[in-house]
Amino acid sequence: MQAASRGGAAISGQTTRPTVADIAKEVRLFASLDQSAFTNRHAWLYIVITLTHLTDGFDLLMIGVVLPGIVAAFKLTPPEAGFLASSVFLGMTVGAITITYLGDLIGRKKALLICVVLYGVLGLLAAAAWDYRTILTMRLLQGLGLGAEIPLVVTYLLEFVPMRRRGLLAATTISLWQFAGLFAALAAILIIPAFSWRGMFVLGAIPALVLAVILAYLPESVRYLLHRNRVVEAEQIVRCFSSIDPDKVVVQAKATQAPASVRLRDILRGKYLRYTLGAWIMSMSWAMAFFGMAVWLPSILMHIGFTQVHSFTYTAAITGAGGTGVFLSGISMDWLGRRATMASCFIVGGLCMIGWGFSTTPRSILLFGMVTAFTGIGGVAGCLFTYICEIYPTQFRATGAGLATAWQRIGGIIAPSILGLLIGAKGAVFGSFGLLGINLIIGGIAAVALTYETRGKSLERISTDLAS
Repeated sequence: MQAASRGGAAISGQTTRPTVADIAKEVRLFASLDQSAFTNRHAWLYIVITLTHLTDGFDLLMIGVVLPGIVAAFKLTPPEAGFLASSVFLGMTVGAITITYLGDLIGRKKALLICVVLYGVLGLLAAAAWDYRTILTMRLLQGLGLGAEIPLVVTYLLEFVPMRRRGLLAATTISLWQFAGLFAALAAILIIPAFSWRGMFVLGAIPALVLAVILAYLPESVRYLLHRNRVVEAEQIVRCFSSIDPDKVVVQAKATQAPASVRLRDILRGKYLRYTLGAWIMSMSWAMAFFGMAVWLPSILMHIGFTQVHSFTYTAAITGAGGTGVFLSGISMDWLGRRATMASCFIVGGLCMIGWGFSTTPRSILLFGMVTAFTGIGGVAGCLFTYICEIYPTQFRATGAGLATAWQRIGGIIAPSILGLLIGAKGAVFGSFGLLGINLIIGGIAAVALTYETRGKSLERISTDLAS
């Protein structure tokens, strides 16, 4: 139904145009989902998706606490350690482009299942690595699933939940993903002394594989099904999830007009060009700060004199502040809007990051670190991931979000490698933090100048505005 008239012909090859009655029925189904209360079925889907997202965050963010042990076990140089930390982002870059495209081809749920099984199995194999090349290969391949899971899980969630709670629910899901860094730091205190760094990989893999089984029983995205002309199946799901009968939704005449056709290349043309560039710049700016700190923060703290236990404890407190920032950004973005929330968090976080580099006492290091994580890391993340999944049309939502997150992976490659070189060269701590702080400020400028406000708008309204 939507496949031709809404730009899906590039993927599906369908050419039949929908009738006014067809479009009206779709509009009623969309409105029923958007205007619904948050039902028990929404809650179940949200819990499963959020816990699945937590496993992705744990497997990715634990690199900071396992890296010192891997370095000692395989006698790695700082550049080798930096490349190992960055290797997962190489895989994530490829996964963010390829597997997310599968999400638009075969469905959000199927592509998401592929991701979770992939990084779960490879996590177990990483735990058995016997040398540098083996662990490097496993992390590289694991990144394929880790990189695609993030945009897919947010896309899937946003296409189900009520419109007025879209920002908050997406942000809380992302918040738990960031809290995974806190959980990893706390788990490391017990797991690493008893089972070494290998135990952390096992701890991350088993829950992922269990959740993959549960995930298989969740329904496919309604918007994907309608795009594929699977109307009967989509309507059944809407009636199960929504508190509003779609037959009772009033459809205005103008809502029954076929939306403008959008092709994949159109996200780099017209109105979309500006906002796509903004999404890419913000993604890379945020990622350099976030992944640079996630990978190297424990090592930096040990480098300036903290013990391993104190390093893990400070890392846990700082990452916990970041997770809290994500949660509160969900409230802010639904109140102030996406643009204001992202811009203020980027700029405040950048300034605090620079101040963090000048800190010399344990108290000031902890204070600046927590404020930086709260605003520039967590506050930005909650809004940014939501925003990049909102601005693209249904037929290319997963792919568009995947392309944006691919730039985050590029930032995740660049920043850990640069920090590894600086640490290896015994560079000043301020040099590392100053570089990352400037990147956050650049992201704030992009948030002011290159964003489209999506607060209070349905996903279909956003697509229509940007495609017109």
